[in-house]
Amino acid sequence: MYRVKQLVCAIAVWGLLVGSALAQGPVDTTAEQQREYDATFQEMLNNPAILDILFKFATIATKTGDYEGAISALERMLLINPDLPRVRLELGVLYYRLGSYEVARTYFEAVLASASLTPEVRARTEQFMAEIEKRQSRSRFAGEAFGGVRYQSNANLGPPTSSVRLFGQTANLNASSVGTPDWGLVSSGFLRHTYDFGNQDLGVLETQLTGYANRQFHVSQANVSILDLTSGPRFRAFAGYFEDISIKPFLTAGYIWVNDTSYYGAWGSGVEVGALLTERLRNTTLFLGRRQAHPNTWFLPTNDQFNGWEYSANTTFSYQLTEIVQLFTNGNVQRYLTDSTPWQNYQLLGAGGGMQFRFTDPAFKTGLPWSVGLSVNVQWWTYDQPDAIVDPTVNRLQTDVIVNVTLAIPFDERTTLTTSVGRFARTASIPNYEFTNNSFLMGVSWRF
Repeated sequence: MYRVKQLVCAIAVWGLLVGSALAQGPVDTTAEQQREYDATFQEMLNNPAILDILFKFATIATKTGDYEGAISALERMLLINPDLPRVRLELGVLYYRLGSYEVARTYFEAVLASASLTPEVRARTEQFMAEIEKRQSRSRFAGEAFGGVRYQSNANLGPPTSSVRLFGQTANLNASSVGTPDWGLVSSGFLRHTYDFGNQDLGVLETQLTGYANRQFHVSQANVSILDLTSGPRFRAFAGYFEDISIKPFLTAGYIWVNDTSYYGAWGSGVEVGALLTERLRNTTLFLGRRQAHPNTWFLPTNDQFNGWEYSANTTFSYQLTEIVQLFTNGNVQRYLTDSTPWQNYQLLGAGGGMQFRFTDPAFKTGLPWSVGLSVNVQWWTYDQPDAIVDPTVNRLQTDVIVNVTLAIPFDERTTLTTSVGRFARTASIPNYEFTNNSFLMGVSWRF
C-alpha cells in the first residue's frame, strides 16, 4: 500500500510535460552574432539597394532578436521589388511574433494572393493565418502532446533491501517488492480552452484537461494513469492600483489509476493569484482544497483508509536575470487529514529552485533557442502518529531530495525533443519507506 502512495507522489513531483505558445521569444545574442550583425548592418548602409544584402541583414537581425530592424530591411526590399511573396511571409511572421496580428494578417493575405506562390510558402502562410484566427477568436483551443521512453533504476520505488519493519519487528519482503529497475513508455498532454468575455478586466474562462500515463515493460504495478480537469474565470484585479495581478478561482476534479485499477477520485476548489512584481520578477501562488475518495479493489483491498481531505498551498517566483538566464524558486505546504486513520495524516513542507539557460541552436540552424534547465526540490514529511502495523514505537518522518536536468531541442515552432535525467532520493525514520530512483527520459512533444 505504501509503495502505491509513493508512486503517485513521485508522479506528482515529476509533473506533466506541458507546453508554451507557438511564437518563440528572441534568442540570445552571442559575441560572434553581434559582430556579424554589426558588419552586415554597415554593409547594408553602404549598399541600401542590394536585395541579397538586405535579406542577409534581416535574417541576422531576426536571429539576434532585433525584429524591428529586420522588419525595416524587409520592407525596404518590397519598395525595390513588390513581387516577393517570401519577403511578405517573413514580414508577417515578424509582426506575428510581436503580437501585431492584424498587420501580420495583411501581409499573409498578400502572400496568398501572389501569382508566384510556391507550395512551401503557401503551407507556412496558411499555418500562421490559422493561428491568428485561433488567437483572435473569443473561443480558443490550445494544447500539447508528449510521448517518450523512460528508464528508472527503481520503477516500483521499493526499499533497497528486503529488511523492513512489521509490528515493530524485523521482517523480510519478497523479491518483487524490493526496488526493481525497468524501462517504460510515457505519455502526457493537455488540452486548454479559453473563452474571452470581452470585458475591460481582460476576463476569460479557462478550462484545462491534463492527462498522464506510463506503461512499464515489466513492473506493471508501477503503471499509473492520471486525468485532471480544472475550470474557472481569470480576471485582472486591482486595476488602476497595480499593473498586472490576475486572480483565478477554479473548480477541479480528477482520477488516478494504479496497475490499471482505481486508486482515487478527487474533487475540490482553489484560487490562483499571479502578479508581475517588477519588470523581471513574477509570482504565482496557488491555494487548493480537495476531497480524495479511495475505493477498495482487488489490488488495494484496504485502500479506503486514505479517504480524506487535502489542503495545499504553493508559491513560485521566477526572475529573468538576463535575456538567456531565468531563475526560479518555489515553496509549498500540504496537510492531509484522513477520515478514520490518523497514522496516515501528514503535513508536508517543501522548497526548491533552479534555473533555465537558453543558447543558440548549435546544430540545426532553426533560429530557435535550445534550453537547459536545472531544478532541485526538497520535501519534509511528518506523520501524526506511528502506524502500529509497521512500528508502534516510531513516528514516520521522511525527506525527499529531487534533482532534474532537462535539455529541450526545438525542431520547429511546434515540435521539441526533450531529454531529462533525474534523481529522487528518500530517507526515512522507518526503512520501509526509503528508496532511491535514478531516471532517464527522452521524448518528443508537439504543440497545437
